[in-house]
Amino acid sequence: MSEWRVADPSARLTDPDAVEVPRETTFADAAGHANFVVHEPTALPDDCAVETVTYRPEQPPGRPEGVDAADIGQTPWSDGNPSSVRAVVRGDGRALRVKQFLYDWAPPAAGVAPLWRTPDLTPVDCDDVVGWLGTDYEDRRGACLQRERAQIEVSVTDGAFDDDELAAVLRGVAPADAAASRGVRAAPFHALNYWVRYGCRPPAVPHGLWDYSGPRPYDGSRPVSMAALARDPPVRPLVPASDDAFLLDSALAFPDADAVEVVLRSRANGSDHLWITAAAEGSPLAPAIPPEPADQSCERRERIDRRGTDVHYAALDEEYGAWEALWREEGTRYAAWAGPSLALDGAAFRDVIDGLVVP
Repeated sequence: MSEWRVADPSARLTDPDAVEVPRETTFADAAGHANFVVHEPTALPDDCAVETVTYRPEQPPGRPEGVDAADIGQTPWSDGNPSSVRAVVRGDGRALRVKQFLYDWAPPAAGVAPLWRTPDLTPVDCDDVVGWLGTDYEDRRGACLQRERAQIEVSVTDGAFDDDELAAVLRGVAPADAAASRGVRAAPFHALNYWVRYGCRPPAVPHGLWDYSGPRPYDGSRPVSMAALARDPPVRPLVPASDDAFLLDSALAFPDADAVEVVLRSRANGSDHLWITAAAEGSPLAPAIPPEPADQSCERRERIDRRGTDVHYAALDEEYGAWEALWREEGTRYAAWAGPSLALDGAAFRDVIDGLVVP
């Protein structure tokens, strides 16, 4: 049974006897439970093999008295209990950790969240999506990839792996059980989002290349349809004029923040994404205009003339993305992010911004 299909927004984990600890499993078995498409590595170095696969089951938010965060695989900065999969890949005197989960805290940090602050990121062409090599948050060599609702993070935990080996691992990850993940592929983002479903606030994480801090108030959000966005939006939204490249995945209104967030997915691969937030002046979700640079180096960060106003544009990599734009228009502040993509480049992203319209 997929735990993400049923969630009580008022449920909290308070009983120590009800706690489910991470369990050893297989990639294919985890695919039938997780709220993301579980992948398995299929191109490991010759001396390496998957040693263990551990599934952390989704549970309501909470940390019962007497239960340590590490016992349930919980991060120390949140009492949320979303699902995740961790695997240990071991070779001759060396090892990798491969972690997977749904990145549903915020727009996904320029596509390089686990490698944040790496000054020399290396893009990797992974057939239909872009992966990255860099240094992870514990100063280990690492890699990451976003594909089909899965944030896939690789870290070298013992010994050494060269960049060609790490790139091959990224290129070789593939869905573990396509049939078991069919429901995840078909579900909109808000139906998968742990924080929306349980009505709780996610941790604060970096958003992108401009400084845009603060946790998303998903605990106070409500899904809205495109018809509702057009008829009675909480603030003036913008969306692409056509669905040739991106299809609407979800729209969430934040009534207390006078804001709306629209999530779109690539028509071509279902992995590339576009996020557009509209927020009233004074909203806690309104970006500062002009913005300050975030603490991630990037190829390009500048003010450009678009939509008849100043747009603050940034590109992690002009060719591969991610790309970001912040601006003010008609009394509303906007933030748009496009994740790394082989189908876009900086010029195409700027054309997307030019073509946004009110639904």
